Amino acid sequence: KQVVKPVLSVYPAASRAHLEGKSSLLCLASAMFPPLVQISWKRRKENGPLEDLPPAEGEQLELRESGRTAAIRVIDRDAPHTYKYRCYVQHEGGTVEAQTEQEVPARASCPPEREPADLQALQQADC
Repeated sequence: KQVVKPVLSVYPAASRAHLEGKSSLLCLASAMFPPLVQISWKRRKENGPLEDLPPAEGEQLELRESGRTAAIRVIDRDAPHTYKYRCYVQHEGGTVEAQTEQEVPARASCPPEREPADLQALQQADC
């Protein structure tokens, strides 16, 4: 069978982690052959150069199923800067770079207005 490079999609992942000042990003690699891939991330500060993520920056969960691999990256928003994150996939056919970047804003001093279900988190923020 011929080597087929993966198709990449990147999404902000919904989770309750945002209540703890974290954001989640999802990178999905699909339609590749062979199905083995390695997913990594880089980030860019405002208009700066792309940089590798420090090893201690967040955690990553990988899910593999037939023909697809997804990586969920949990990012701490305590950073003083807004970063844009880009997903990369290493594959037998070469490295594939996501065409889009996902922005994770710096943590605001007060959380934005939220649904009433998050009222408790809002009150804990001491705003």
